[in-house]
Amino acid sequence: MATPNVSIAHWTDRVPNRQWPKEDTELDTIGAALPPVIAESRPLSEVHRLDLSLFAIFEEAALRVSGALTRHAPTNEAMYFAAQQTLDEGRHHEIFFNRLADSCKAIDIDRPAINDAIKTPPLKRFLEHCDEIVDRGSFVEALVLMNLVFEGMAYPLYAYEQRYWKPVDPYLSKLIRSAFVDETRHVNVGIYIANLHAPKSGSGRAGLIRLCHDASLLMNEVFEYYVKKFVKLFDSVSKLHKDLFADAEFVPGRLIAETPYKDQISTIHESIDKQHARILARAGLK
Repeated sequence: MATPNVSIAHWTDRVPNRQWPKEDTELDTIGAALPPVIAESRPLSEVHRLDLSLFAIFEEAALRVSGALTRHAPTNEAMYFAAQQTLDEGRHHEIFFNRLADSCKAIDIDRPAINDAIKTPPLKRFLEHCDEIVDRGSFVEALVLMNLVFEGMAYPLYAYEQRYWKPVDPYLSKLIRSAFVDETRHVNVGIYIANLHAPKSGSGRAGLIRLCHDASLLMNEVFEYYVKKFVKLFDSVSKLHKDLFADAEFVPGRLIAETPYKDQISTIHESIDKQHARILARAGLK
């Protein structure tokens, strides 16, 4: 890939000064008021809160790891990138957590408590592993785990989530789109940074490939659970509110209402596998 400009001056001009104000204007046009149907439908409100809780959990994990990476960055370029990502992840966590608070308030829940029960054992193990690697100071290993495995496997789901929520909560759909744009940048620049600083051969290279392989297997286990659970909930709620989801697309040109649950599951997993394989190939870690 072409050498990306990760300087703070370039990033500040491109993202906080241009991208985010444009997105904020679009959000203001939509309006932040929570659609009444979310409070009126218990199943819809439950899946709304569960989904936002998971977004908040994922973004908090990315925030903690990317912030810690600044301490161990081997060069200024790598440190600037970790700092940029930290601010992005902090913004993501805040916007999803605030939307979760809105969702809780709509049904008279006082505090937006993120339910740790939705953290599966594989997800807990993966996040603990990331923390351990960061704590021992391995910049490249932690970067690969977070940007190429964790985010690299998660961000293909954003397009699906964006289309699902668009007819129900267009404000949330736009928040997801905003995060997707940033996560795509994190993955692509992460590949560049990893290629720059990863061992080129020998036991160090072999160890990194093995780490990536093992982490990918663990994240496959994570997504096996979450995709099955959430797509089932989404599918059930869309059938309950047929009129509301009548025009909702599963993929461009194909409606959710016309896509069987099993087809949704297989298509999502195929998308994750293909995208992740491309990422690892570009990083030379497949």
